[in-house]
Amino acid sequence: MNEPVRRLSTAAAGSPEPRSKAFAEALAAARGKSLLILLRGHPDPDGIACAITQAHIAQRMGVSQIVIGYTQEVSHRENRALVKLLGLELRKIKTIAEVGRVDFLALVDAHEVDPEVADTTNVEVLTIVDHHRAVTPPKARFVDLRYDVGATATIFVEYLQELAPLVADVEEDRRIATALMHGLATDTDDFMLARATDFRAAAQIAEVCDRDLLEDLSRRLIAPTAMDVIARALSALVVRRNFAMAGVGFVSESERDTVAQAADFLVRREDIDTCVVYGVVGDKYIEGSLRTHSPSVDPAAWLEQAFGHDEKGRAYGGGRRDKGGFRIPIGFLGRVTDRGQLWQLVEHAVRTALLRQSGEEPTPGVIVPPVTAS
Repeated sequence: MNEPVRRLSTAAAGSPEPRSKAFAEALAAARGKSLLILLRGHPDPDGIACAITQAHIAQRMGVSQIVIGYTQEVSHRENRALVKLLGLELRKIKTIAEVGRVDFLALVDAHEVDPEVADTTNVEVLTIVDHHRAVTPPKARFVDLRYDVGATATIFVEYLQELAPLVADVEEDRRIATALMHGLATDTDDFMLARATDFRAAAQIAEVCDRDLLEDLSRRLIAPTAMDVIARALSALVVRRNFAMAGVGFVSESERDTVAQAADFLVRREDIDTCVVYGVVGDKYIEGSLRTHSPSVDPAAWLEQAFGHDEKGRAYGGGRRDKGGFRIPIGFLGRVTDRGQLWQLVEHAVRTALLRQSGEEPTPGVIVPPVTAS
């Protein structure tokens, strides 16, 4: 495997040009070859936008075959709308082999290959571009990992400015700019958490965006199923000082994003600054979402301390400044056939971990009855 071209991080100094140039140098190794751009977990607007942008730049640089792959469902209705309205070509995969020939991998909005993708060991990771905090230094020929931006889309706007500027009268350019703007908005909570670099990136692509399409993408409607999960979260809410948590029972895989929507709702309560909502998703995983506006809470570190690591040393939880999530295989608990009993076990384990992490000793309480996903 070749030595890295360059590793860049938040601490890297200088103008955007060296970063963009190093990114281009790495991509040049894939000229005339095949590149698989991998999204980790359930694709979100920031990751999707960055993937199509890297594909756009790679195509300009002569990469002959480009596939954008993901492993877990595009589950949120807004994200499905993004893929549909922009006519994006994404491919759900479980193995590299089903893609065909793959010479290199590229990771966007992530710094580790999704563990659900098999047979990646012998394929070189060419580039990693991300804004999430890494526990250990990522390994690739080119790494651009920045913690001072609100979205990975900001980094890709910078690359575009240096390598392939977008123009408003080209349909593909408008599509990419629209996706990037939507990714910027969603990952910065409608720019409430944006940094100066994010605002500059938005300004650079503002005139290229399809405004009508962006308005369609930005309509934040709440589905009836999300309302139902929010109601469950309210009925199960436990508050300890300025920390809140709620277990919402069983949620179908297709509605997993309702857990995050419930957390988004609860954190708006005036007497709390951090909340966690969790449930059993698809009868396979215990999943939860953390939301916070406390400057002393680092979601990634907080969740890692609460839930620990898997057998390969990977943290069950991760996140960024204001939000995080965790996903724990239900494991041997899945042998329990009685859903009421299963939920009691899950509720006790998760509630105990969360209370201890928040500085409270667990106390006996009422266990919320499980609600089966419809």
